[in-house]
Amino acid sequence: MGVRKLRLDIKVAGLVHIGNGQRYGKRDYFVHGGEIAVLDVRKFVSRLTPDQVSRYCEFLGSACDKFGLQGFLTRRENADLFKVAQGSIAYRIDSPIATARRGAIQYHDVWQFMKDAHGNPYIPGSSIKGMLRTALLLNMVLDDAGLRAAARVDELATSKSGSANAGKGLKRAAFWKEQPNPGDPSVKNDIMRYVSVADSGPLSVDSLVFAKKYDKFSKDDPVDHKLDMGKLTLKEGNELDVYRECLRPGTTVSIDVTVDERIDEYFTSPVLDAQGLSRIFQRAFDFYSERFLSHFESGEGEGSSASGASDGGCQYIITAGPLAGMRCPNKAVGDTGFCNTHQDKSGQCAASAEVTCYLGGGVDYLSKTVTSALFDDEADAVQMVSRILYNQFPTKVDRNIHPTLYNDVQRAGFSPKLFEARRKRPGGPITKVKDDHRHWRDQEIGVSPHTMKWGIVGKDSYPMGKCSITVREL
Repeated sequence: MGVRKLRLDIKVAGLVHIGNGQRYGKRDYFVHGGEIAVLDVRKFVSRLTPDQVSRYCEFLGSACDKFGLQGFLTRRENADLFKVAQGSIAYRIDSPIATARRGAIQYHDVWQFMKDAHGNPYIPGSSIKGMLRTALLLNMVLDDAGLRAAARVDELATSKSGSANAGKGLKRAAFWKEQPNPGDPSVKNDIMRYVSVADSGPLSVDSLVFAKKYDKFSKDDPVDHKLDMGKLTLKEGNELDVYRECLRPGTTVSIDVTVDERIDEYFTSPVLDAQGLSRIFQRAFDFYSERFLSHFESGEGEGSSASGASDGGCQYIITAGPLAGMRCPNKAVGDTGFCNTHQDKSGQCAASAEVTCYLGGGVDYLSKTVTSALFDDEADAVQMVSRILYNQFPTKVDRNIHPTLYNDVQRAGFSPKLFEARRKRPGGPITKVKDDHRHWRDQEIGVSPHTMKWGIVGKDSYPMGKCSITVREL
């Protein structure tokens, strides 16, 4: 048995965030020359005098400096520190920073993007493999009713642990196809070990932006909960003070995939080659569009076909010479997907058509799971997903202040949690009387979750995780 060498060409269409688990605080960046400047703390401190170090440490130890690094550096007495900071910038981000209504700059914690040892962002192979694994599992569930029983659907909505255990059972039934090796317990029987995905090469820090979280409501959401609160608000969605460092739209990256042909024993249709992977991604996107994107007025439900070049052109990708990586400019013959010159390549599946996929963190629940695919009826899927999400984010309400909401949640078949109203100070004005993600209303709205995850950069908004992907053989 041999191996297949494939390349995934990925273009970011929305915003992609792959976190490293760390955050930038308001003391880690400032605005310089109209750009966001991230401070290289080690370089900065190494250039300070003892007196400057003392002032900087006093600033770091202060708990009441609400203006962050920007406010500290722009004080008159710290003009010397500002000059040092200007020469100690790790990298700049050419994207707008959040401002208050009166124009004052707002500083927030920002979840960082994954970076290599040199500070360059990159996409780890594990993220791509996870996306492929989910798409492959969804295809298997749609084709094999027996796998649905392995998911133990009755346990999905019982609790957080029940949902996790049900998911593990499904993955084991789908991927644990080989007998474990008693002589070498380190060898796993998960057949996805036959698929190896490399990390991407380093990307430029110029590809990064700071994006604010934005939850977009579905088109059938009445949004009456906002009106009940008596606040002026946009009905299209919620802006949340959660910021992520993301790859900007238009960023491109290529990632190599090696498929050991021994996996063909378990996946015969489709074969995991360029066309097969493309069909797997396309089917996953089609299902996601049907069950989720169709409920949003975003234009997100339109995808490209993986069966051939959507524009009628030849889908062969040139693999050698000065034009390597470029698509053949000729027209395809009929619906074969290849021109006369490359008809012999159709059997080799040298390239695939462009397909939409969703990558990284901060994306929607249904793009990361196969829960909805466990149900033929969409209403049954919405009911299950809503209960899973409610277990994670239950409605909490002060019953004395919002008795109607408390009763509505109960009538919908959910159990609200008691919540004590919060005040700025004892006896002062109330600041919060409920914590309601409204998953108890998902069945009424017709989709669960009822919000789609977007990100805001300046005045523009983009869907989180949206990419286009082309698979080609090397």
